[in-house]
Amino acid sequence: MIAKLSLFTLLTCALSWLCWYPIIDSLEASPFESDPKTLGLFFLGAYAPTIVGLVLSAFYGDLRALLRRTFAIKIGFSWFFFCLLVGPLLYAASVGIYVAAGGELGAINTGLIPWIPVVFIACIIFGPLAEELGWRGFALPLLDHKKRVIFASVVIGVIWALWHAPLFWAKTGTAISGAPVTATSIALFFAAVIGSSFIYTWVFNNTNTSVFAAILLHLSMNASGTISAMFFPEMETHQRFQLYQFYVVVIWVLVLAGGAWQWQRRKNAVGA
Repeated sequence: MIAKLSLFTLLTCALSWLCWYPIIDSLEASPFESDPKTLGLFFLGAYAPTIVGLVLSAFYGDLRALLRRTFAIKIGFSWFFFCLLVGPLLYAASVGIYVAAGGELGAINTGLIPWIPVVFIACIIFGPLAEELGWRGFALPLLDHKKRVIFASVVIGVIWALWHAPLFWAKTGTAISGAPVTATSIALFFAAVIGSSFIYTWVFNNTNTSVFAAILLHLSMNASGTISAMFFPEMETHQRFQLYQFYVVVIWVLVLAGGAWQWQRRKNAVGA
């Protein structure tokens, strides 16, 4: 299992980084404003986790299982709505705390409201489909993700965050792209991704290893981040970084609260 995960990590990072390094300086903040070659390499790199996940699944004879998990759409209404709503709720909580702490948002782009469903639809092709057949479809099942939740979540989270590394210096691609690359910003990004990885693992374990659920969750997170940035166009880079710090805190509050709830449930079950 470790050999498979190592091979997946090596091939995914190699493919993505080979695509991204030549275009770091030419990639525009709005990717579709980039030239066709830059845009093509950007998306090829973005789809590396899913491409490598599919290829290795076929090589190891696990492709049918991966596709079965991907199309496991019967996850229940409660999990369906959780996956779709957790992103908006996390960002809403972050914005609320940021404002309560004295942060400035500037003018709100209310004209975006009718376009929110369109943003959700458009965002599905960028992160969820490009990555989830790799991270949760191929990689996570290689780890003992049900019994060793913390270990599995941290390992996938670290790989997932590290994979983004070249885009730290680009104008887009990560939550810290376009801002000064410092030890603090990188540490915050790793904290956000690892914290998110716990949420993904929890959803994955409770939806019978449904990659479809992970795709919904990824869509919720990405679209909410995009909408948050579009809602407050007047925010400056340092303000967005401050807001991102609150977002990281909110993620870890949710993770720790969920962990405490699960621990209490197990404790009560043993006591019964």
